[in-house]
Amino acid sequence: MVLEKEKEEEKKGLKEIPGGYGWWPWWSAIRDRLDFFWFQGETQFWVSRMEKYKSTIFRCNVPPSPPGFPTNPVVMLLDLKSFPILFDVSKVEKKNVLLANYMPSLKFYGGIRPCIYLDPSEDRHERIKSFVIDLIKLNASKWVPEMEAACAEAFPVWEEDLKKKGRAQVNHETGQIACNVLIKTILGRDPRAEGEYSLKTHGPFLFQAWLAPQLSPIASAGLPHLLEELLIHTFPIPYFFVSIFYKKLEKFFETYGQEVIDMAQIKYGLDRHDALHNILFFMGFNAFGGLNLFFPPMIGYVGGAGQKLHKDLAEEVREAVRIEGKGKLTANALNKMELLKSVVYECLRMYPPVPYQYAVAKEDLIIETHDGRYKVKKGEILGGCQPMATRDPKVFKDPDNFLASRFVGEDGRKLLRHVVWGNGPGDAETSTKNKQCAAANLVPFLSQTLLACMFLRYDSFTTFKPTIRGNQITVHFSSLNKAAFPLI
Repeated sequence: MVLEKEKEEEKKGLKEIPGGYGWWPWWSAIRDRLDFFWFQGETQFWVSRMEKYKSTIFRCNVPPSPPGFPTNPVVMLLDLKSFPILFDVSKVEKKNVLLANYMPSLKFYGGIRPCIYLDPSEDRHERIKSFVIDLIKLNASKWVPEMEAACAEAFPVWEEDLKKKGRAQVNHETGQIACNVLIKTILGRDPRAEGEYSLKTHGPFLFQAWLAPQLSPIASAGLPHLLEELLIHTFPIPYFFVSIFYKKLEKFFETYGQEVIDMAQIKYGLDRHDALHNILFFMGFNAFGGLNLFFPPMIGYVGGAGQKLHKDLAEEVREAVRIEGKGKLTANALNKMELLKSVVYECLRMYPPVPYQYAVAKEDLIIETHDGRYKVKKGEILGGCQPMATRDPKVFKDPDNFLASRFVGEDGRKLLRHVVWGNGPGDAETSTKNKQCAAANLVPFLSQTLLACMFLRYDSFTTFKPTIRGNQITVHFSSLNKAAFPLI
């Protein structure tokens, strides 16, 4: 009797979720796709619907859409009060919902389901994720030195380009930095080293070529409208077109990653084929994909933030290296760089490299937003747009502007949990029991290390206004002001 009364009380005050998928779902999904990519653009697509429904929760179609894909009806959550339900695996399932109800062919992954598509309730998830987490930790002492080495190679390239051309593209070298650091740290081999299966300097291209068709239905390449719709938004791109690139990566990892594959088999009971393709996925999708997308806009935000911030960062970095690192860049020194950490998390808040999260309701749920309570039925797909949620004005002051010191101090540190970029709160730890990205701590750590290396070499730097083509942000340096006594 008491339980029934509680259920009745719970139902009171529930609001109907606004929005829908159109009177003809097939056509409405196409119309919404065109709004998303062309007529409105991604940001305005969400803003216009929040204004229309006067709500941060509503039903709508998300890309991809027919004829080559199923419709993607989703309950979207665009505020920070409702968003965390997407991380609660006791209430939602995360099986095969990385991209809502669209999933690339398993041929892209050697025929296996990578960890990112597994729910924590599946046995393989715990074994694979334990392996990846330990792989990151076991190599903890290598991350900083490898980043320093990669930066020492990249910086002179930028300086020479700037001297010759008056500008230097950030993206090419940051892609090579990410590739070199990851492979040299995890596999202990330079991807460019001579050998039968050497990647030479093509590692970043191979990773990007493999990633592109997996994500193309939900992304824009900046092609002419009609061409883009026909080529990448209407039908899935077959694995055949990138198989040659993936096979090169596969052969490299299989040849030079034997020690890591042995560890996966012996210690974690993983099949060698399963281990190989999960290592490749983690390195190429989770880690390289995140770093490659994030490094250029991060540098762009910092480059445009002004001399005062640069002076403060240079002083903080060099002081921490002098005192904590005894003249060397170390993890302990990085931990003392509070402003630097704040800058990286502010960049993650402004531009999370993984913009969407999805899940399926395991049961009927009550979801709370800032302005109401709503019922979601079992089996419905829930989605969240992180760049909208992390600009929630009820959580973040002046949310649309880059504030470098936002996360400094006790009150600032409390806000870190709201930077929900990696499939979990910004201050949470990844584990086998949740779906937080295994690289959720690695990406900000390596980003902090990259910026620290830059301020050990440069007093300041400036960038031109970024160019945006589709989902690709390209950044160019306009100046690099070398320190009188650079430490890198």
